[in-house]
Amino acid sequence: MALTPSVARTLHDVGLAAWFGGSLMGVTGLNGALDAVGDPAERERLAGAGWGGWGRIGTAATAAHLLGGAGLLARDAVRRREPGVAAAAATRTALTGAALAASAWAGALGRRAATPEGPDAALRRRIRVAEWAVPVVTGAAVVAGALRRS
Repeated sequence: MALTPSVARTLHDVGLAAWFGGSLMGVTGLNGALDAVGDPAERERLAGAGWGGWGRIGTAATAAHLLGGAGLLARDAVRRREPGVAAAAATRTALTGAALAASAWAGALGRRAATPEGPDAALRRRIRVAEWAVPVVTGAAVVAGALRRS
């Protein structure tokens, strides 16, 4: 059964909003709070618990965004000759791919940090960059969607 355009748009946008908002809250709220924890082992334990809890919701948000995006791409295949449709689809696809890569990178680095001694300084820096990459790229996708509709 094909998704209706309204259902596809809703899944795409709500999934993206949750992916963006959750990742932004994680890097600002969760990580900011963890900076106040003095014991490095406790900080890493809490980071793992916090980001682990987000993982299931983030996966569902990403899946909703991808499912909705697939519905939009199917719709756009019929409309590809309309001005701007092909470029918008290519932009959405590229940003989604970059967000998926950033999310996977952040997750892989986070799993590497889950050791009793915690991450070294170099790994900690890479984790911060990877964690910030997710809301930056998903935020760019939100902006691209808004620009497309204006």
